[in-house]
Amino acid sequence: MQLWLKAGAKDLAGLIQAEWGAVEGPPERLTDVVPELGDVLRADVREVARCQRATQLRLRIADATQAAPCLMWDGALLLDAGQLAPLPRTERLRRLLAEIAGSGWLHGTLADALQILGDVGVDERRAHVAQGATLAERLLRATGNRVEPLLDALGKPLNVMAFVRECTPQQISELVLAHVGPAALHALRETLQAEGLQPPASWNTSASLAFTSAIGFPPEFASSAESRREPEELISGPIELPPLHDFQQEVFEGLRALLASGTKRRRAVISLPTGGGKTRVTVEAAVRLVLVPEGAMRSVLWIAQTDELCEQAVQAFRQVWVNLGAQRTNLRIARLWGDNRNPTGRDLDKPVVVVASIQTLNNRVGAADLDWLRRPGLVVVDECHHAITPSYSALLRWLDAEAPRPGAAARDEPAIVGLSATPFRTDDDESQRLARRFDSRWLPSDQEGLYRRLLSQGVLARAQYESLDSGVGLTDDELAELGQLPEMWEGLDFENLLEAINQRLAGNRHRNERLVECIKGSAERSILFFTNSVAHAEEMAARLNLAGIGAAAVSGNTPTVARRYFLDRFQAGQIRVLCNHSVLTTGFDAPRTDMVLIARQVFSPVRYMQMAGRGLRGEKNGGTASCRLVTMIDNLGRFQDRHPYHYCRQYFSSVERQNAASEPPS
Repeated sequence: MQLWLKAGAKDLAGLIQAEWGAVEGPPERLTDVVPELGDVLRADVREVARCQRATQLRLRIADATQAAPCLMWDGALLLDAGQLAPLPRTERLRRLLAEIAGSGWLHGTLADALQILGDVGVDERRAHVAQGATLAERLLRATGNRVEPLLDALGKPLNVMAFVRECTPQQISELVLAHVGPAALHALRETLQAEGLQPPASWNTSASLAFTSAIGFPPEFASSAESRREPEELISGPIELPPLHDFQQEVFEGLRALLASGTKRRRAVISLPTGGGKTRVTVEAAVRLVLVPEGAMRSVLWIAQTDELCEQAVQAFRQVWVNLGAQRTNLRIARLWGDNRNPTGRDLDKPVVVVASIQTLNNRVGAADLDWLRRPGLVVVDECHHAITPSYSALLRWLDAEAPRPGAAARDEPAIVGLSATPFRTDDDESQRLARRFDSRWLPSDQEGLYRRLLSQGVLARAQYESLDSGVGLTDDELAELGQLPEMWEGLDFENLLEAINQRLAGNRHRNERLVECIKGSAERSILFFTNSVAHAEEMAARLNLAGIGAAAVSGNTPTVARRYFLDRFQAGQIRVLCNHSVLTTGFDAPRTDMVLIARQVFSPVRYMQMAGRGLRGEKNGGTASCRLVTMIDNLGRFQDRHPYHYCRQYFSSVERQNAASEPPS
């Protein structure tokens, strides 16, 4: 159908034309079709304002044509529901009001009408969202059943993948929850505002808690995407603390001797494999030997690389202090990472622990209000194989604990203890530098027999090594380039080649299907999946969720609140598969992990064992008797003498054979 009108403006030569494909039914009262407009229409026109439903509504001016969701024409407001539906609520209202304002139907200005309609019915709209049967359905309702905002929340490259675009709106909503978790509402705030739900101006507030409750979401969704933990804590209340194992007691006694040896240079590395409890024994020694005794240096500076490692230390001090701390004395713990403020030097005669990230500490070492922290009773460097980097050298200078110049007397310095499951670097020079930094002193002293001892005691789980053949893998050129590298793969050129290989493998459809099938066919309940890239982690989590397997992806890009949420749910058994890239190689504790799947190609035994070790906590330490370690080898069989999978499998097999041979016959 077409209507023509002579153009009145001189610059519009020709005719203005309204076009539409079809009329749907007879004319109707506008307030029957869009009831909320009754709040802004003049009383004398509410009964006579008419609208007409049409399809494929367009406006042509001369030779230019544009789609028109609504159009005032010949005394009636034409509505195209097909064009209006995909628009946010506020945009629908703006379009409608813009058309009817010139008719004189409004009892106020256009701005006033928008303000009135924005405040009307908020509680009803929120209640409508809360009535969704599932969290995914509520999220879909909150976006006005529009898919594009949900795809935007997924982010690239996930939202452009064909298998995601083929999902139903409900499935996409489920993927958003699996992808960003409690950061979803924060990510969709503009959409929620556009739908008239009036989300809070800021998160992590009482207003955000009230909002999430009103739309039927749990309280963790009220947190800011990057919310940080409280900068300080006071610890009280009993928590069960098991006694130290015999090998941990040896470490404790070694630390007692180190701290009692004077005030000059005192350094050592506590080297226990993942699951051996190095954090626990170090914290207990710090509490009993430094924080409880009354004196001038009741302070500990604990330094780590990541939020997870830092928070692990905080919780360890909490557990130990409530069992072994000084009577009627609070332990002050300061979190010095992220945006947390600098802890003050108050009450220095009271016990205090400062847990800091190396990045934050390096950025603030010149601050005058941190001078009090330069003389702690003990410094602990977690994951100390990083300790030969320039950032740690700068830290030692700040602590006045650099190596003395030749011929100079040793200076007084705080006791410095490194922690690591893998203290040695692969390069000989770096290994020697690391050893020198900690005076080549290792606790416990018998490192050679340590793994065998911990396996025999059930502290470590038995590793069941399996390889997974993808049927694809490295190209002939990549294999040739690897074969030309020195026996110990290392250096920037190798790292760049390896990263390029991992990025390419991440996009191989057949390989990804093989990984999904491996997980679908497994009987294990708790699977830690090391992927080839950040995008690979996100894609694999999405594919697993669509296959009915609860999964989440975490990486350095994951919002802080979402990462904590997913880690907590995985540790509680509410998520079966945790797909990750890099962030969980250290500082993550999920004792019940019974399968580790390694798709990422690594050639460093240290890095490989950091991943495999996440599943090797034994029953004596709250873990499992055995753990499946599945490694995707691709087509690297020719490198059996150098690939860490083969190296580690042979090593642990020999340890288990030695244990079996030493056991008396039954």
